[in-house]
Amino acid sequence: MTMDGVRAPGPLRILVVEDAMDQALFVRSLFEGRGYSVQTAQDGAHALDLYDAGEFDLVVTDLNLPGMDGFDLTRELKKPERGTIVIAITGYTHQTYTESAFRAGVDHLLHKPIDEEDLLEQIRDYFPELHPRDERPRPILAVSTRPGDVTFGCAGTLLRHREHGRELMLYILGRGPHGDLGEACARVAAETLGVQLLFAEAATDDVVERQLLLERVIREFDPSIAYIPSRADDDANRREVHRLSWSGLGEVPEVFGYLTPTSTLDFKPDVFEIVGPQMSTKLDAMLAYADLGEFALTGRFAQAAARWWGRQRNFAEVEPFEHLKR
Repeated sequence: MTMDGVRAPGPLRILVVEDAMDQALFVRSLFEGRGYSVQTAQDGAHALDLYDAGEFDLVVTDLNLPGMDGFDLTRELKKPERGTIVIAITGYTHQTYTESAFRAGVDHLLHKPIDEEDLLEQIRDYFPELHPRDERPRPILAVSTRPGDVTFGCAGTLLRHREHGRELMLYILGRGPHGDLGEACARVAAETLGVQLLFAEAATDDVVERQLLLERVIREFDPSIAYIPSRADDDANRREVHRLSWSGLGEVPEVFGYLTPTSTLDFKPDVFEIVGPQMSTKLDAMLAYADLGEFALTGRFAQAAARWWGRQRNFAEVEPFEHLKR
């Protein structure tokens, strides 16, 4: 940002200061996925040198850093000759620690594990000119091969979207081996999750017709984000739904591939959404499938998967995704 407080044209420029390499790479990928320009530093002194040598619109920093810590770095960044926006991140929640951070001058404080939506929302608040807001945000679409796939793979993430005021649509292309019973279970789960539910017409076994129906749903619902089964799957029907979905999502800005009970080792997620706060509701939705008698559609199996993938995010409960399009 220039000395008169006017932001130079171009993508948002962010300096990320984090000594834990995995956290630094995670935050960097999160920002770069939104089109921001990012540089990183692992200590306060190096960060200050980078800031003075370049041009940045804001700094996102951990507070517990080697050498010059985040508190001292913030005080330096808030001097009149710099005066930048500082968003601080910390794993400490004690009130005195929080008060010290704000006394040092941080503009906003987030706690680990990082809530990606909260972090991005703060940046949108500081730079509204870069993030024009529609009165009605575009909805979120999840595509499912059969009942239960979306509840297992991304229900927690959908609940997070709902908490941020987003409209949700679940489109299921088939009723699976349980027929009408599977459909009835899916309707109970959808009500629990607060999502709209639409089944493909029962007689749509023709691939071309299924493609046209899916394209019509996408066109009419006009989502900004879509969740589809990963292509890395042992189940031929799930791979086919991936193919059908992918070919119809050309105008959708972001597409994610989600985990299913038959995903293979070729499933390579690069996004891990923390869903611990939403897990209770997700497990309630999984109960809707109890009458089907499938272990893969039990809360026990879903929670085990969330904890297994949680090793990527400080052992929180997470849902993993392949970021297929951004």
